Amino acid sequence: MSTPPNLHQQLRLLIRANHILHQHNLVDAFGHISIRHPLHPDQYLIAAYDPGAPALVKQASDFITYWIHDSTPVDPSAPQGYSERYIHSEVLKRFPDANCVVHSHSEVVIPFTLGSVDVKPVFHMAGFLGAKPLPVFDIALVYAELRSFEPDMLVKNQLLGAALAEKLSHKQPVALQHKHGFTTFGASIEEAVYRAMYTQTNCVLLKEAIALAGGDAKAVAYLLEEEAEACAVMNRKTQDKSFRLWLREVQVNPLYENEEGEPEKGEVAGMKM
Repeated sequence: MSTPPNLHQQLRLLIRANHILHQHNLVDAFGHISIRHPLHPDQYLIAAYDPGAPALVKQASDFITYWIHDSTPVDPSAPQGYSERYIHSEVLKRFPDANCVVHSHSEVVIPFTLGSVDVKPVFHMAGFLGAKPLPVFDIALVYAELRSFEPDMLVKNQLLGAALAEKLSHKQPVALQHKHGFTTFGASIEEAVYRAMYTQTNCVLLKEAIALAGGDAKAVAYLLEEEAEACAVMNRKTQDKSFRLWLREVQVNPLYENEEGEPEKGEVAGMKM
């Protein structure tokens, strides 16, 4: 049976998005990206535990389809999946217009989850972060609501996933996770990947800015609220340009295989002046 064109295009993009996130150190063997099923909006697709590592994903059979309402596999005989898939189901459940979720353990971002310095945008490419400090999800505060738990910091049930999703909003589509990483989402694969990439870049620049300010985060110039709002609009209009570059970078790297063929070129957007 042939794969419907829309689903096939999204699978091709999803494979390459896994590769892009690895290429730019947002994921290693861990971390993941999902998409809402383009034909069945009450389901989502995410890589299986094997091959699991985003760099190794290469074909449609590497993914498992889950129900969004409870993260159980559509196929009861599906192989082992990610324990943290509840991040994806609960974010997709909370935001019906979201079609992609990214979860990262970026080593650049994690130090900023520890509470000593707020993360706010310091340049125009990160306007989507919003002008206020990024929310931080502390899983330890939710453990008390569970009858039993292992404090392994993993979001591995619906309650924990929903508590994380509550930290997200359209005005601030990135939530830091205390001692863990961060989660973001988007209306498309391109948007979610863009937000993950520039969240990481913003943290690189923020660290350098704080160092130049002698360690005083309050001396750093952040985007004003009106600047962040205007830049967020610009971010949406220009994310296609970034994605085309990132896509080509992984296409020419022999580590990354894609047996489903390359995704079709998306719509060229940009700032129409």
